[in-house]
Amino acid sequence: MAFKSSILPLLLLALASGCSSDDGQPEGSGSQGGSGGGSPKPEYADMSVLSFNIRVDNSAQDGANRWSERRAACVNLLLREKPVVMGLQEAQAHQITYLARNCTDYAWYGLGRDTGTPPPATDSYAREETMAIFWRDADAELLDKGTFWLSETPDKVSKLPSADYRRTCTWGLFRLRATGTKFYLFNTHLATESTPRREQIGILIARMKQINAKRLPAFLTGDFNADTDEAAFSPLLAYLSDARVAAPLTDPRATWNDYGKATGEKRYDHVFFLPSRSVARRFRVLTDDYGAPYVSDHYPVKADFGLPK
Repeated sequence: MAFKSSILPLLLLALASGCSSDDGQPEGSGSQGGSGGGSPKPEYADMSVLSFNIRVDNSAQDGANRWSERRAACVNLLLREKPVVMGLQEAQAHQITYLARNCTDYAWYGLGRDTGTPPPATDSYAREETMAIFWRDADAELLDKGTFWLSETPDKVSKLPSADYRRTCTWGLFRLRATGTKFYLFNTHLATESTPRREQIGILIARMKQINAKRLPAFLTGDFNADTDEAAFSPLLAYLSDARVAAPLTDPRATWNDYGKATGEKRYDHVFFLPSRSVARRFRVLTDDYGAPYVSDHYPVKADFGLPK
């Protein structure tokens, strides 16, 4: 599908650091007064968020696309795109270890969804999945962190009775080193069936509002296993905006590729944001060649934002 490429979106992108419409301007954003009589123009810092379902290490099923054949490309992805923060889904301990060892500019945090403990540094196959968050240490400082379960008892290892697996959300509170701006990153992976997914979204919203009671800038990454036209997303979209829709430069392509076998336009991977606290500039589905035909059975997605200084 074609990108939005009209002159107007390009002008909006070029001017995003200097102005915004009434409904796009972050509340309480800093500004510098000019000599003219117009309204002060808010200043923004660059911010980039990447969401990536890295695909579990399943050599028997994935064949030529197994982890050992994709892992170098996953490193290249992170080093080339250089997001400030990244949310990983399906990440196993040995996959996290490989990324951390080869992407030394990044730090990470997460807890295993089945044990509630930090995944160990290991080169050996590890079954448990972690919704890990990575951040570029030169750009952002971690101030606080946590993990909760998308269940009736979010503070302990658990799952909904209707859910296929235990599902978690990992979050971090960060401060941009260049400007001091604080923001949250939340990262999750929802159920493959609609009934538990609807329940999980309700739990997710409630906990996000509780954790971010001060309404700081916030971003939510994840593999939601559904497109946003599903009814379950209505309460989420009443709270957050979809970067794919809000960004003047955007990319409508599917994210589920199944290593080239997927049919239909399945957009499962999303980046959401608190619209009153940041401005979406660009959204991309990352289909580039990073050194392997596919970095995963999902394409990563990346969103660029402006955060008020």
